[in-house]
Amino acid sequence: MRSLASLVDFKKPFSPLHLVDVALILAIIPHLDRLKFPMLVYLLTVFLVLLFFRERPKWLKYLLVLFGLLSVISSFYSDFNFASFNKFALYLSFLNVLLIFAVTLQRLENKVNFYLAFSPALLLTLSFFLHNSVLMLFYMVFTLFVFLLLFLWQKMQGELVTAFKMALSIFAYALPIVAILFLVFPRINFEKAEYGFSDILTKRSGHNGRMSLGSDALLVPSSQVIMEVYFKKPLPKSRDLYFRGTVLYQDKDTAFLPLAKSAQHPLRQSETATHLAEPVDYDVTLYPHDERWLYGLDIPVVKPEKSQLLEDYTLVADKKVKKSLRYSVRSYMQYQINAPLREEIKKAALQVDLHRDEVSAKIAKSLHSKNDVETLNNLAAYFRSLGLTYTLKPDTFDTLRPIDSFLQENKKGYCVHFAAAFTYMARAAGLPARVVTGFRSNSDQTLGNYLVVREYDAHAWVEVYLKKQGWRRVETTALAQYMDKDVMEQLGVPTTVLGRLLHESNLRFMYVKYIIETWVLEYSRMKQMELLKNLLSSNSYLIKAILYLLLFMMLSIGFAIYISGVKSTHTLLKLMQPLFKTLQKEGLKKRPTESMHHFFMRAEKLYDAQWLEQIDLLYHRLRYGEVIDAEDKKRLQKELKVLIKKGSKNLKNG
Repeated sequence: MRSLASLVDFKKPFSPLHLVDVALILAIIPHLDRLKFPMLVYLLTVFLVLLFFRERPKWLKYLLVLFGLLSVISSFYSDFNFASFNKFALYLSFLNVLLIFAVTLQRLENKVNFYLAFSPALLLTLSFFLHNSVLMLFYMVFTLFVFLLLFLWQKMQGELVTAFKMALSIFAYALPIVAILFLVFPRINFEKAEYGFSDILTKRSGHNGRMSLGSDALLVPSSQVIMEVYFKKPLPKSRDLYFRGTVLYQDKDTAFLPLAKSAQHPLRQSETATHLAEPVDYDVTLYPHDERWLYGLDIPVVKPEKSQLLEDYTLVADKKVKKSLRYSVRSYMQYQINAPLREEIKKAALQVDLHRDEVSAKIAKSLHSKNDVETLNNLAAYFRSLGLTYTLKPDTFDTLRPIDSFLQENKKGYCVHFAAAFTYMARAAGLPARVVTGFRSNSDQTLGNYLVVREYDAHAWVEVYLKKQGWRRVETTALAQYMDKDVMEQLGVPTTVLGRLLHESNLRFMYVKYIIETWVLEYSRMKQMELLKNLLSSNSYLIKAILYLLLFMMLSIGFAIYISGVKSTHTLLKLMQPLFKTLQKEGLKKRPTESMHHFFMRAEKLYDAQWLEQIDLLYHRLRYGEVIDAEDKKRLQKELKVLIKKGSKNLKNG
């Protein structure tokens, strides 16, 4: 237990071995969630042995070696084979466990060697590969700072406060240099590698590519973040923030399904929509949903890498999105779709069972007009006349006649019910129609050019094909005449002052996290080349960059100078000030990084004064020694005060 007591004794610097212990503990912590149970038990066993056995017999060491080997083997026995060995992440995990095993064996020897001293840096580097996240970035910075602090404390043999200020100063001075090196140092391009270093992420979206009117209808009132979007120019208006996901044609009883893959064709360049306003460019960070579709602002016209843009303007990735994916898209907010309606698509968009919901089908036929626009207007007017209510808690529908049940009886529902009913009636009235599912966001989730799309933004709307105009979006929920008062609360929209304040704070935190992830964790060679290109091609961009860099340098250096100049307020140091001033007048000044003991040793050599040695002993006894009681402490302080006064007088007279 003495070893543990000395490890938590902050009155004096740690020994080199205990410095390594602290470094190892900090470096191993990020690996604990990746270690299997046998390795965790092995680590705990080694810790207990180090804690309770100061002298470790050979038989105990051999036993721990055997236990460690068995722990390593049992941790990877079921994972390793010739196929999985090629998975770099698994190989890295195996290498990591072997490193921890070797480090623990070295530590049992109670000696600091190069391998033991260097191992915390190796473990910390490996942990950053295994946990490529903002949290790990901050943890690494914190750990490096602690490493530096303890190293300085041990070397200076002085106060922890002094070492802390020195470590802060070094960090502040180093920031501009680190920033410049980070920006200009050649980057290694790993974009084509499949290492799997990022954290294991769970499926974020509950959407499975179909729209149901039953118990599994598209409604997930969760605040889980689905994607983050950063626009290169000011955000579009809230009414245009439709993110297109899947397009559904097949009406199967109580569900709408997409077309078969064989019927989904890529969009031809000649059939691309005509933009009627300036296009919008933006970057999307999409979290895993274990499906192939990507989300793009309605309508996307330039596809990301490793994806397809289909003729219905949906984006489909080459592989399922099983980890967070960042991609760039261009969209037209105002457009005209010029391509004619393919016969196979027209047939699917007109498919309707007129006998399932006979009342609604009969009404839809009566709303038909020779002009498609008039038919659409008739349908919209009919929906408004029904007095429908938008609610997230609708009554149960008759699954044998869901549209009649919704429109003629319950008259309460949310986006999927409105979209399904309008699509059914549009088809019955002779208009090709389809359902689009995705997300619709709003300005409440924006900060500058940054937008957060959450799971409760899931939405469904309708597109109707009009002759000579193409597909037109219809926001069917806008046809509701009433809205439940609890809808905003159920969707997590803040309605109180405190709720709005917390919402704003969370949004700002997410924005900072997004910026760090974009420009630090994912700062690639491509971004570096883009930055250098902008610096060389634009004088204004170059001037701004120089000014920001100079401002950053001034703030960092100013902070470092301020920290170095902050004086300690410790009682003993206040007591020593008269002596410091007297010695300074004699030409002897204490260096910022110098310990008190080294300072007194220099003074003794210059003045050959025994009283300086007495002051040195008394100071360290008061500062770091064990004082019996308050009276003893007062007595020692009084003695120190007398010695300082006497010594200062001798120096002045001498």
